[in-house]
Amino acid sequence: MNANWLLKSSTVWGALGASGLLSLVALLFSQGGLPELRKREAELATARGRLVELNRHNRELLEEVQRLAAKDPELMEALARRQGYARPGETVYTFRNRER
Repeated sequence: MNANWLLKSSTVWGALGASGLLSLVALLFSQGGLPELRKREAELATARGRLVELNRHNRELLEEVQRLAAKDPELMEALARRQGYARPGETVYTFRNRER
């Protein structure tokens, strides 16, 4: 069978064109189509940003744990002062936030 007549057939090319057009419409406007893909890409970007922030915070916490394990005197003093402790002879003043 000669395939030349198939390539010249307007019916075959019309069917292929219609099929391509319907596929494009389905991709653009279906429930799981292009808009859904864009939405998922935005969610992924947000999640990646959050992951970067959490990794940074984890590194800070790990550094603090390592400093605590090494008994870093500056860190120990800062933690003690946050809890209201003072050195002998020092006076601690605490201020309350005024609600307006």
